[in-house]
Amino acid sequence: MNEQLKAKFPKWCFEDKQCSTVLTNDIDSLLGCTIEEKVRGNKINYFYNFEAMYVQDKDVRLEKLGIDLAWTEGKVFDNHVTRMHHNSKFNQQSANINSILNVSRSNYFTKYTMSTAIMMWSFYDLPLPSTKLGKMLLLSIDVGFKGHYDSRFKEVHNKYLRLLGYEELIDLLNNTKKQDYYDLIKKYKLYEHIELDENGYLQTKLPLDVLSEALELQLELPSQPFTLQTQYKNVGRAVQGDEIGDLNKNVISFALTGKKYYKFTMKK
Repeated sequence: MNEQLKAKFPKWCFEDKQCSTVLTNDIDSLLGCTIEEKVRGNKINYFYNFEAMYVQDKDVRLEKLGIDLAWTEGKVFDNHVTRMHHNSKFNQQSANINSILNVSRSNYFTKYTMSTAIMMWSFYDLPLPSTKLGKMLLLSIDVGFKGHYDSRFKEVHNKYLRLLGYEELIDLLNNTKKQDYYDLIKKYKLYEHIELDENGYLQTKLPLDVLSEALELQLELPSQPFTLQTQYKNVGRAVQGDEIGDLNKNVISFALTGKKYYKFTMKK
């Protein structure tokens, strides 16, 4: 990762303090949690599906670290645009390129559009997968390849890949087609979610063994059951144009999912 960009990340990113990671419901969060455990030994103890928080071991008192999660407070690695306006308040503890580089709805199309996982991969200076397949899968997470194939956003997309230190991935994108990545998403079921079954165990149709081999990281779901800790209300809204950008104190996560749409979670 570009050293000037890296230096702007929150101070906690450079501290060796143990945390419990919070997994959300997709491959981006699972891969990010896997990276965090590999590098720092921080393990998953919470599962958050945007409607509730579940805990695995209630006796663990470590601070939470959200992965691919746009919390309004607390430590997170994230990739969402979290500000309605350039002067809107945002989570100062969010390790998020869009927050760090002052991206908001006002300059939405300058945003970082790749995954949280590839950002973490770069921040921790992990070697890229050794195979073409592994690199393509990494780019496929969160449809992170897409901007390269749109003439409106290719320059911005390449700028972020250079900031991540991944010029070789620009070459790969130049020598592959957009459909190649959509084919991988379908073949490796990257669209599948992670869910809790009726007994509190996490389950998924993601082919974790195959993905682990290709990405050269061991992807696993926690084997112990989870229990409900807190329920929330999940809301999606179209931008009305008169939002002041200041969030209600009961809002615990907020993200623009498009220039004209946003989602948030709030306490019941």
